[in-house]
Amino acid sequence: MPHSEQQIEDLITTTEPWLLLVARVSDPMQIDALPAQKKRLFEYASRQVRPYAYVEFDETAYKGARAVFRKKVIDPILRAQSLVVVTFDKIDRFSRDSSSDERALFGKLLKQGRIELHFPSDNLFIHRDSPAPDLFRLDIGVALSSYYASTTRDNVKRKFEEMVEDRGEWIAKAPIGYRNIDTGVRRDGPKSRTIKDIKPHDKIRHHVVLAFELRSAGMSYAVVTKQLRRVGMLSSEKGRPIPKRQVEHLLQNPFYMGQMRYRGRLYPHKYEPLIPRWLWKKVQEVNERRTAARTKYASKEHIYRDSIRCGICGYTVLTDGPKKGKYYYLKCTEYGGSHDAKWANENVISKQVAERVFGSFRIPEERLPSLLQELEQDSEEVARFHKDQLRRLRAEHSQIDEDIKEMFRDRHRFTIRPELFDELVAEKTNRQADINEDIGEIESGNEPQFLKSAKELVELASRAQDLFLNEDVRISQKNKLLRIPLSNLTWDGENIDFELKDTYAAISSCRKNENWRALVHKFRTDCRDEILRLKHDPNFRALVDQPQDT
Repeated sequence: MPHSEQQIEDLITTTEPWLLLVARVSDPMQIDALPAQKKRLFEYASRQVRPYAYVEFDETAYKGARAVFRKKVIDPILRAQSLVVVTFDKIDRFSRDSSSDERALFGKLLKQGRIELHFPSDNLFIHRDSPAPDLFRLDIGVALSSYYASTTRDNVKRKFEEMVEDRGEWIAKAPIGYRNIDTGVRRDGPKSRTIKDIKPHDKIRHHVVLAFELRSAGMSYAVVTKQLRRVGMLSSEKGRPIPKRQVEHLLQNPFYMGQMRYRGRLYPHKYEPLIPRWLWKKVQEVNERRTAARTKYASKEHIYRDSIRCGICGYTVLTDGPKKGKYYYLKCTEYGGSHDAKWANENVISKQVAERVFGSFRIPEERLPSLLQELEQDSEEVARFHKDQLRRLRAEHSQIDEDIKEMFRDRHRFTIRPELFDELVAEKTNRQADINEDIGEIESGNEPQFLKSAKELVELASRAQDLFLNEDVRISQKNKLLRIPLSNLTWDGENIDFELKDTYAAISSCRKNENWRALVHKFRTDCRDEILRLKHDPNFRALVDQPQDT
């Protein structure tokens, strides 16, 4: 008489053989296939004279630890006190739904006589004493199913690569600051899947921009995280205050500036960037600098923290103090090898910085009114410059297109080193992205913002030296003041050496020559992009927006 379905726990302790009916699919989209498997398995069980239990689930054999398969199939078999007849509908349900380790375990249990494998729809029943033809049929079935699974996996992989490389589509969950949406539009007819898209999250996108702006100012991950929590940014995972680990990942994700990282390579995507490329590059420079400069003094506040390096070996210059309540001293760490570095009083360095750095681009107070007035005057020369610049940028963009096409035509030359081909193409496409950004900046005009930032710049340049020498100005403000004009500052034990950013170098040059008209021209041409970026520079904004904060 046929048995009815029973609970696995009741059968594990029995001493008579029993059937474990297994129905499984590898994708939630295939759930509809489970009832047909269940029907055939129950029809087979009804013809047997043994008790049986039934399990079903969806779980892929190619990802993770396969917790469900182990819990529902392997663990009951290992705990069973009698023979377990493990029954799959077909061979492919066993071979495609089992990993190589699991198949090896089943083979071991078969030899021990602890299980049998039944495949009723294939009319194949495997036990410890099965003849060679049956075992051969099982091996062939496993091999064919493995081949089919591998082919399917390759097709999926190629589909993903086509989506990423050719269509610029991201294939995973959108990073924080974006959201996944369903457009409702079907790609290939009424029964096909709807097209998915990624859009900026209106409530979070400005938090992402703030994170990059804060990091670009040299702030630590901990400080950036604290500021983001203060404005209410939450984790994308559990809705809790965002953790530092997620902030670190966010600030290293190129998705926000227009590129996606897939299988270790960068590809341009079709979605709206949240930050400009220059801000991304600046943050990566900060990441590299802070990683290289971590010391036990990192939590202390100093004027020259993360701003000065040794002029002899290039390594970090650390600050110690205050000594006797007011004196700070600097010395090279000599991580690159001893060179008899000496401690130097911070005041000695600051005196040189005030005179040689800030004094070099100080704009005389009597020159400010006329300089500001000249900045406001339109210039046909500037318009011609921008027109020539647009023509040059578009020509370069077109030439890069031709270069890339030529590289693809001659791709066979890179068969020995295919990674070199990818690097060269990425280099050229990155340059094209920079060109597009430059063209967009020129075409947008931004004249009101340019004038505002330019005026703020010359006003700050005129009083930067006084701010730096003012003992009432906070150390954190002086540190910001250092970062604004300098691209490099070194100390060799006796003298500083430095490089000014282009805008401040232009002021310094015109100051020496007393040619302020030339400065206006440089501001509107060579320095225009750098001046427009001051709108997003946290160090600059902190000093310009709240100059009275000392």
